[in-house]
This record gives sequence, structure tokens and C-alpha cells, in this order.
Amino acid sequence: LFICSILFIALFSIKYIFYFLFNTAVVYTVGIFIRKRPRRKKTLIKLTLIWLIGNLAFFKYANLMLEDISKIPLFPRIGLPNILFPIGLSYIIFRLIHYIVEVYRDNTPSGSFVDFGLYVLFFPTFLAGPIERFQKFYFQIKEVGPFNVSNINYGLYRIIYGLIKKLIIANNLEKIIIPVFHLPQLYARAIVVAAVYGSTIYIYMDFSAYSDIAIGISRLFGYKIVENFNKPLLQKNISLFIRSWHISLYTWIRDYFFFPIFGSRSSMLKLYLGLFFSFLIFSIWHSVSLKLLIAGICAGTAMVIWQLLQEIKKRFFSFKILLSRRWLNLFSWFFTITFVSFAFILFTTNIQDTVQIIRYIFK
Repeated sequence: LFICSILFIALFSIKYIFYFLFNTAVVYTVGIFIRKRPRRKKTLIKLTLIWLIGNLAFFKYANLMLEDISKIPLFPRIGLPNILFPIGLSYIIFRLIHYIVEVYRDNTPSGSFVDFGLYVLFFPTFLAGPIERFQKFYFQIKEVGPFNVSNINYGLYRIIYGLIKKLIIANNLEKIIIPVFHLPQLYARAIVVAAVYGSTIYIYMDFSAYSDIAIGISRLFGYKIVENFNKPLLQKNISLFIRSWHISLYTWIRDYFFFPIFGSRSSMLKLYLGLFFSFLIFSIWHSVSLKLLIAGICAGTAMVIWQLLQEIKKRFFSFKILLSRRWLNLFSWFFTITFVSFAFILFTTNIQDTVQIIRYIFK
């Protein structure tokens, strides 16, 4: 499987193989030194995190910086290289950060380099996740037994389920929605509104399809990969929605960004800042662009407002009773899916089209 994963990466670029293997070897070696020389583990993990985060930031932001440099009058004719973002890099870096932090905390087993390399480069989850944890993956490496028909059946079921989502539902929704978003004025307002809600279904079907296929392929080899979605479109508030959407990324940001920086028992101001910046990162992690920055600001603001409502409910019992009424669940769900749908327009089209769509609907 480790060799197959390397060959899979080679289908995209042989250069990626050397780059990913080098980073895998660096983190694995640092992990060994942290275990053998715990007195120096703070220095080692700081240097490793700077290296990994620096790699991710370089590939994500280098092109933007080069574009800005090219606009400076002193550099009008210098040809600037287009730095390609290595495919799957975000997932790889997040796995490596998870591993080295857990080694630092002495919470993870010490497997062989092949075990660790397979975890980092496992080809079913290489392109679009989910972001599995090493502890769980390692024990599955050691426990993989003989051929299991039930694993094959379930794996094929998830693969077919994912293909139906992607090829039949998502692809056809995309063909309907994109023309409406580009020229909303040519359609009735009701159709544009339907396209807004339909875009959320499209994004969910498209993204979750890849997770289904990855989980299915992994199960063919006897590996149970973490679920990445839990009926997010049926959740009744923004907090439950986000916790059910891209679960592996949400829990990674919670465990390796929110808790270490802002703490689990912080002041209210620190808690609000932590929520805001956590979901800002949650959004722009997908892509570095102004539209996703705006989407992240919307998500972070929504989470801060939701948390503020929870504090109000704790202080005012009558307000808690009012919001606990069952008939409000339907309204809460509708409000949540509406907010998400309008925010998700930014994932489907550009800022200009988004503004045009919203103006057309509410004019």
C-alpha cells in the first residue's frame, strides 16, 4: 500500500514524490529525536512546526506575493515563476502536524517509517481527506486480518454511493445552477432563490462524494476511515452544522489551533476571538481568496453570535424556555440552511456574481 500510494502520487508529478517523502522523513526523524531527547523537544517541535506551516504558507501565498511584486514599477519586465501548489499538500501538512504534536505530547505509538509513510500518503485519502489520526490508523495497520467479504461489500457500497452523488446529482445540479448564477436577471426570482439553496446541496453532494469514495476504497483494504459528514443539511443551528461539515478538519482545527492557543477555559473575549479566527481558518484553508475570506468572516461572526446566545440563555431562564420550544426547531433549521446557502454562493461563483445575485433577490 505504501508503494501504491507513492505510484499514485507519481501519476500527478514525480517531483511531488520526493517533496512529500522528504517532509515525511524529516517529521519521522524529528519524532525519534523527541522521544530519545525529551529535554530538547520544545526546540525540536517549534522548528518542525515553523518548517511545516512555512511550507504550507509558501505554496498558498507565494503566487499572491509574486503578483504584488510584479506590479511594483521597479520590476515590470521580470518574468516571475508560477509556483504550483502540490496536490494534496494541505492534508499532508495537517497529518504531519498532528503526528509531531502527538509525539511531543507522548500520545502516539512509534511505528516504522513505512507505517508512518503509509499514514501520511495513504492514496484513498490523499486528494480530499478525511484527515485521519495516526493512533487509530496505526492500530488498524497492525490489526488488518484476512480477506473479509463484509469489508468488500461495504467498500463497494460506499464507492457506488459516492459515484451516484458526484456523477448523477452534483454534476447535474452544477449544470443547472452555474448558468443561473452567471446571469440571474434572465430567470425568475423564484428560480434564482431555488438555485441558491440548490448550490448548497450541490457543494455537499460534490464534497461528500469524495469522502464516500475514499472511505469505500479504504474499506476494500480493511481500513475504517473517519466519517467526514454527519447530515449537515439537517442540523438546526450553525454550531451543529459546522460540527457536522468536514468533521475531520473541524476537529483538527479545534484540537491543534483553538485549544492550544485560546484554551478550553478562557475568558469570554478570548473565547469569541478563538471562535472567530478558528472558523476564519476553517474557510480560507480551502483556498486563499477574498471571497473565501468573506465566507470565513461570515462563519466566524455567526459562531460568535451563537455562543453569545448560549450565554444569554444561561443568565435568563425565561429566554432559555422560549428558545427551547419545539416549534422553533423548524424555524431554526430554515434560518440555518438559508444563512449557509447564501454564504456558500461564494464557493460556487465570484464576488461580483454573488453581489448581483443577492441584489436581484432582495431588490
